[in-house]
Amino acid sequence: MIETIEAMMPSSLIDISTALIIISICALVDILSPGVLAVTAYLLLIQPNQLSSRLLVFLSITQLGYFVMGLLLYFGGESLLTKIEQLSEIDFINWFYILFGMVLVLISFSKPKDTTKKRLISIIPTNTTIKGMIILGSIVFLIEFVTALPYFYSILLMDHLAIEPTPSILIITGYNLVMVLPSLLLLGVNIVLKDKLHQFLNKIRSKLNEAPISSLLVAIGVVGAVFFNIGLRGILN
Repeated sequence: MIETIEAMMPSSLIDISTALIIISICALVDILSPGVLAVTAYLLLIQPNQLSSRLLVFLSITQLGYFVMGLLLYFGGESLLTKIEQLSEIDFINWFYILFGMVLVLISFSKPKDTTKKRLISIIPTNTTIKGMIILGSIVFLIEFVTALPYFYSILLMDHLAIEPTPSILIITGYNLVMVLPSLLLLGVNIVLKDKLHQFLNKIRSKLNEAPISSLLVAIGVVGAVFFNIGLRGILN
């Protein structure tokens, strides 16, 4: 990872506006966080009335982790990145994500027996709690942060260009907001167009309720795809 970042590092003579464009592009790459998007969609479907409280807690936990990690990396330099790289380069972890994701995707295509269907339906959570969102946010951050190459690159770029700490911290804050922009936009749509959105969601939920096992298998497939994506990003990094 360090070699890749160093190879992509531009000249230290570039101006701040060019650096901001590069960092903005990196932020747009990181905007497609599979874990954050999956949890946002899940909350929209099961608890749209409590979306604001649950989603804001979840996003606060994930982005607090990224923000603290960003500050540690900015002030700690390559020594911290080396430790992160060691985690991301543990082939066992990345291949476990890939294989586990593939297994879940294969399960999503299965046709369970009636007894299995009843067990699966019984474990489907119908609501979430603030505590659950804190735990889920921590899990999503721990799973995804080791593959956040654009984020690490942006922070080391600021260090490479010797940008002052105050603007660097502001840039890191802005980067974190961009990372969760789709979720924040959905939250805004839920607030502004609450009635229309809930009518649309009710139609989706009614269809899902007609075939709960099929819906659960689709969800399992999505989760599997998320894990596969995370593992693949780790291998590529």
